[in-house]
Amino acid sequence: MDKLKSKKLLSAFIEFISYHIFPFIFIFVHNLNNYSLHGFLIIMVAMVALYKEFILTLNPNKYFHILYSAIYILLAVLSLRSLNLSVIILVFAQLAFLYMTRYLPDNYQNLVSLVEDFVVPSFMSIALAFTYMHFISVNFVVPLLLVNLATVLINYFEGTSFDYIELVVISVLCVILFLLNYISLWTALAIIVFIVTMSLLKKYKNFNQSNLFYRVIGNLILVI
Repeated sequence: MDKLKSKKLLSAFIEFISYHIFPFIFIFVHNLNNYSLHGFLIIMVAMVALYKEFILTLNPNKYFHILYSAIYILLAVLSLRSLNLSVIILVFAQLAFLYMTRYLPDNYQNLVSLVEDFVVPSFMSIALAFTYMHFISVNFVVPLLLVNLATVLINYFEGTSFDYIELVVISVLCVILFLLNYISLWTALAIIVFIVTMSLLKKYKNFNQSNLFYRVIGNLILVI
């Protein structure tokens, strides 16, 4: 296997781990430890990460999508007694979104980025959290969505006037959410410092990394 494929497989593994970072540490921090790992869910989540970071780069055709979906549906049927149907559908929806990006024209790349870097990571983490927490908290969802949105903005940051306006807008949004008690003061400050620091490093130090890198760092900052 060449180095590029090895790198893509490693990215898929890190992608898989990234979905778990905030959900699992949120569970431990709030002492919600009454859970057991769900094997079928882990495989389903791994299928999404593998497709997103590895298989999608190989330009799969519709017949592969049919086969891949059939494998997922088989796992879903086997897990119906132990896994919430809404979670099964939510995870499969992320696969469907990724299938869709394969066929979008080049002028829809902003939509592709939004799906790959915001929608899929956010809802995969939500699916995991709901399965193991048995509920979804605003205190979980809002910081998760904010940090994933921040990573998308960092990716697109080029130092234009509009980019700086976006930094101000998301900073103001963090303050408003804090005032509404949706996030803590430390979470608001952490997200603001994170997005401003990474954007300025990208602009002035040519520190340009993948969305996956920023997402992992962002989730770890939320935890800390």
